[in-house]
Amino acid sequence: MRKSVYLPILISFIAVLVTGCVINVTPQNLIYQSPKVETLNLTNFQEKAFKDGISVAIKSIAITGVRGNKIRGVQVLYQGAKANIVLFGGNGSTINKSASKLHRLGSIPANIIWFDYPGAGISDKPADMKPEHMLQDAMAVYDYATEKLRNDKPMLIHGVDLGTAVATYVALERNPDGLVLEGAVVNLTQLIYDNSPGWSAWLTRYKLSDSLKAVDNAYQVGTYTGPLLVIVGEKDKKTPPKYSQILYQVSPSENKNLVVVEGAEHNNVLTSPIAVEAYQAFIKSL
Repeated sequence: MRKSVYLPILISFIAVLVTGCVINVTPQNLIYQSPKVETLNLTNFQEKAFKDGISVAIKSIAITGVRGNKIRGVQVLYQGAKANIVLFGGNGSTINKSASKLHRLGSIPANIIWFDYPGAGISDKPADMKPEHMLQDAMAVYDYATEKLRNDKPMLIHGVDLGTAVATYVALERNPDGLVLEGAVVNLTQLIYDNSPGWSAWLTRYKLSDSLKAVDNAYQVGTYTGPLLVIVGEKDKKTPPKYSQILYQVSPSENKNLVVVEGAEHNNVLTSPIAVEAYQAFIKSL
C-alpha cells in the first residue's frame, strides 16, 4: 500500500484544514482506481525469471465480474510448485506495478493466480464501487482458480494489506487449505487514522461510510479456524506489527504462526529468506 493511495483523502483534509470538520470516507475515495485501463506488461517479471534461471509459464486470464465488467489477471505456473496461491493484492498494488511479488511467491515455489481489482490496473472500471460487489468478484476469482489449478497441491489464499480483509472473507466462504495474511489490517477506521498526520486529530475527523465501517478483519479472523500464517515487517509503518499481533491473538486456529521479519518494511517482506522459509514450513504443515 503506498501513501498515494490516500491522496484523495489527504487532499480533502487540506481543503478543510482551516475550518476543521468531518471528512467523509467512501469506497470511491478510498479504493484505488487507475486513470485508465492498462495493458498488461510483464517484461520485468520475465527478465527476472530468466536471470534467475527459473522455468515459469505465465499467461493472461480474465473473468466477468458481477457487474458485467471484465476483471483481468495472470496465471503463473512454476516448475516444482508445492502449492497454489490465489493472491489478493494491496490497495493500489497492481500487477504492472508489483509483478516482482509474483516472482517472490514463485520462489517458494508455488503456482499463482492474481487478478487486478475492478477499476485498477488491467481490469475494467465497474459501474459502482460497492464493497459487497468487490467481495462477490473475489469469490468468483477463487472459484476460477480452483477450476483452473486442478492438482494435488494445497490451495492457499494470500492477502496483502487491504487485500487481507478480502482474503479472509473469501477464506470463510470457501474454506481453502490455508490462509496467509501479509501486512494485515484490523479495521479501516484504525488504518486511516494511523496513516494520517498525527496532528490532525484535533482539527478534523474521518467518517467512514457504513459499508467501510463494516470491514472488520479482526472479527473475520476470529471466526476462521483453518491454518493461518501471518507475516509482517518489523519496520512496517503502514500496517504495523501491532495489527498482525491482534489478528494472531484473536485467531482460534490450531495451526497458526506469526512471523515478524526483522528489518523488513511494508513492501519487501517476501524478499527475506525468513519469510520464504516460514511460508515453506507452513505449506509442509498442511
